[in-house]
Amino acid sequence: MVLLILSVFSVLAIQGLHQGKDKAGAQGLAYIISEEMRRARQEAIAHRRPTAFCLPTNGGTSPITRSFYVMDGEFQPRIVRSRNFKSEFAGANLFVGEWNLSSGGWSAAPLAVNGSKWNSFDFSNWVPSTSSARNDNCFVFLPDGTVRTNGIPSFENRYHILVSAGSTASGGRTGARLTGAGESYTISISPVGGVTLSSGILNENGSSGGRGNYASSVNFTAPHPDTIALIDPDPLPGNPALFPKPNPANLPSTTPPPHALITKDQYVSLHMEAKSDSGEQLFCAWKIVAPIPVDGDGNQNPGAFSLKGDTSSGSSGAGGRMEWDQNLRGGVGAWKTDWQWRPPVKARAGEVYTLQCEVQNVNGGNPKVEIKRLEIRPPGRILFQSNRANPGPGIYTMDESGQRERIYLPGYAEPSATVDGQRIVCVNATNHQLILHTPLDPNNNIVLQASGAHLPSISPNGNLVAFYRDSGSGLQLCVMKAGLGATPYDIAAPAPPNPLETVKLSWSDDGRTLYFPNGPHLASRELPLLSGGRPDVVSGASNPAVLDSYSSACNISSSTTVNGMLIVTDNYSAYDPWITRGNSNELYLSVGDEDASVERNPRGGQFMVTHRALTDPDRQLHIVDVTGTTGSRNPAITSEGSNFHPVWTK
Repeated sequence: MVLLILSVFSVLAIQGLHQGKDKAGAQGLAYIISEEMRRARQEAIAHRRPTAFCLPTNGGTSPITRSFYVMDGEFQPRIVRSRNFKSEFAGANLFVGEWNLSSGGWSAAPLAVNGSKWNSFDFSNWVPSTSSARNDNCFVFLPDGTVRTNGIPSFENRYHILVSAGSTASGGRTGARLTGAGESYTISISPVGGVTLSSGILNENGSSGGRGNYASSVNFTAPHPDTIALIDPDPLPGNPALFPKPNPANLPSTTPPPHALITKDQYVSLHMEAKSDSGEQLFCAWKIVAPIPVDGDGNQNPGAFSLKGDTSSGSSGAGGRMEWDQNLRGGVGAWKTDWQWRPPVKARAGEVYTLQCEVQNVNGGNPKVEIKRLEIRPPGRILFQSNRANPGPGIYTMDESGQRERIYLPGYAEPSATVDGQRIVCVNATNHQLILHTPLDPNNNIVLQASGAHLPSISPNGNLVAFYRDSGSGLQLCVMKAGLGATPYDIAAPAPPNPLETVKLSWSDDGRTLYFPNGPHLASRELPLLSGGRPDVVSGASNPAVLDSYSSACNISSSTTVNGMLIVTDNYSAYDPWITRGNSNELYLSVGDEDASVERNPRGGQFMVTHRALTDPDRQLHIVDVTGTTGSRNPAITSEGSNFHPVWTK
């Protein structure tokens, strides 16, 4: 009897030990899986790249497993760690799939978070096409902490993993259904990435057991971490890019030509996009390479970059880690970075700075090198009138290269400016008031003539203004001191030819002589100054001097001066430009149909015309290159509308 009683107690004790061990194994595994998922989420947030916690399925055949692995990367992720529990936790295992619910139902729709910029994340674009993860159960934590899966079902707006002391199921990874389970714990994952652990089979109707030990067999394991060779990065097409985007038509024809022209007061934005087929984070460095030009102080000065750089990541020279942008490459994603570079303050015109861009894997490999050459141009600015639909007629401004084209004085027309650009006269497009505008005091425009003003021209030193005034019976050519309260004086010159928009009044370089059309000829009139700066309109010849030898049928409509030479335009030979030094040495420079509104380069060399195509009402500005006795027009530097009256300042 004693032996029988001891035998019964021994059997009960052994069963209790097994049951306690089974329960402890499932509970321990549940704690470990919960913590590993939280760790993966924190890594995604800290490293700013997607990190996936994956449960292997033996090629999609089994929803029950005893292992996991973690992979991360912005694109083409790699397995960074894995763990197998085949001989641990007394046969406890993991199940992902559906079970019989006591209320509600399962949903196959993915759970998203409103407002997350990662809602467009696509698992199938993220993982390599050959990755086993495509057939495994993967929970991908994103840099904002949210989670996406590759088709895992959910209920109560959460995903679930069942940790049991043994379990059985029907189906493979897809269509998996729990048929039996031992002592169980449920890990729930919310769309925002929260991980919680609860006892039992959550919301189960009691048909699966969920107690004691439930025999099951799992023989496969998780894959080992990847050890693959680094692949050198590849810049995306069109990179590196420069902004503002240069117009190739305006670049010099030197060998090799520069990639962009900038002035010493500008900066250029340097943009790079690249992909890494090995999933490695990329590093970008911009450098100025030798020979470095000498600035105005005689020193080699490379200018300044917006980023000081990080030299600790394996690349020679200064640089920085690139940023991942999931929206590039049609949602596949790529690396990008933006820098700025400003030339030295005392950079000299014509100097060429060579910028070298290096893109490299952070952990080594060979850099991909691209070269960009930037040539420094004088900080010239062009003002012009443009009749555009939006924002409407006005005076616009742009760089000499045609970049940074923008509205400057809305509602004004017919600009003229001193060579340094510090004094501008123009006409109110509505009431034809003559206005003196000073860029240093832009809100204090001075009215010089109350109404009826047309085609003003300010002298080189800014002290006099010539313009046509509508007297009611016709146009009078007037000149006045460029100041508040000054009186305009009629210089008794003939009325301008038609069309009026092609007329241009011009001054000699010393500001003492005015050039203007006089019937079929180009004329001049000296205007010495009296006390107080008033122009003397009485002294000198009563009739203006004729400065050309054109035929009587030729009607001179515009003129400008370049270093003592006159550039004129006649409206007899289809508005073609000429260069003259008086009554002889005329140089015909036709470069196409109807060229008007000639404007000089304030530094000599090129000059500008308004091209008025016979078949096109829109008139664009072109720069004409003058070499010897020939001229050639470059492509248009304006972009839209009809453009008139160019003014070129230093």
